[in-house]
Order: sequence, then C-alpha cells, then structure tokens
Amino acid sequence: MPDIKERFQNWKESRSTGQKAGDIFFWVLLLLLIIPGPRKAIATTVNRVAMHMKGPGLVPEDRQVTLADSSWEWQLATEQGVRLSLSEFRGKPVLLNFWATWCPPCVAELPSIEKSWEKHGDEVAFLLVTNQEPTVVKAFMEKHDYSFPVHYSTASAPPELAHSSIPTTYLLSPEGKIIIQKKGALNWNSRAIDKVYKDLLR
Repeated sequence: MPDIKERFQNWKESRSTGQKAGDIFFWVLLLLLIIPGPRKAIATTVNRVAMHMKGPGLVPEDRQVTLADSSWEWQLATEQGVRLSLSEFRGKPVLLNFWATWCPPCVAELPSIEKSWEKHGDEVAFLLVTNQEPTVVKAFMEKHDYSFPVHYSTASAPPELAHSSIPTTYLLSPEGKIIIQKKGALNWNSRAIDKVYKDLLR
C-alpha cells in the first residue's frame, strides 16, 4: 500500500494545476467548516449571499391567517424588563422576527433588518424576539452597532405564530393578518419589502 509521500507524488503528477487548486480549496474549506469559529463565519456569509436571491414570498390572500383576539395578548419584555403585549402594536404593520446571536442565518439577515428599521421604524413595529440572556444580546448588539429594539419572550408564542426553527419572521398587517411567513434568512431591506410596507400603510 503506498505511503503518504507516494500518494502525494501521485496526486502531484496526475492532477493539472487547476485541479490541484480546486483540491486545495476544497480541503481548506472542509477544514474551516470543522473548526467552530470559521464555520460560523462561512455559514453566515453563505446565508447572506443566498438571502438576496429570494423574494419576500407573500402569503396568498385566501390563505392569510388573522390573529385571534387572545393572541394579541401575548406578553413580551423589553431590554429594560418592561412587560408589554402584542396588542400595543395593533393598528400598524408588525415585523416579528425570532432570532438568536448564535444562529448564522439570523446573523446574516440582521444588517438588512437594521437598515429597514432605520427607514420604516416610525411606521412599522419591529419586534425582534429572542430567548437568550439579555447580557449576551446586549454585548452582541454593541459589537455590531445595532439599534433596532430587542424583545424577550416571557411565554410561548400564540398558535398562529408558532415556529420550530430560527430565524422565523412574520409580517402582520395592521389588522393582524399574516402577510409574510418566512423561515430562514431574507433581505428585509429590499424594494419588494419596501413596496409591501407601502401597500400596508395606505
């Protein structure tokens, strides 16, 4: 059985320069994916590229679910620990995003959410909900210089907003209809999203 030196020599002689470069790239990428730090960075970058290839995916009008009155009473807490209910945002569009700092697709889409919040935060309620410790989230927010409001779940989400993965994002109309239900990362600062907000605010 050939030893490592022989295998390397055979590889060198049997592969073209382009094939060697491809092999080296593959093995380096594989190594980076095994190491936790680079793996998260690569996953975030891949999600950031992919999310720009998707549209908002509006729920067809005949399949839009409207929140029950009881669901509006779902309780959240602000960073300062102030309790509030979803009903406080009734009457305006609500972008409700479930996320975490350790989640690559969540991290990938947050810059677009920050930009969208800067443009539409006066007219659209942005509720970014997490289960993480406030100290962890605060450090993350400061590191990335984010200013969108963070909320903490104090109870399970109502049935209409139940989710099994993050990020999961819902866009609610002022009347509480689920206009968008999106699993995975999306560019929330696109022209398509701007148009949806404009239509909801008419």
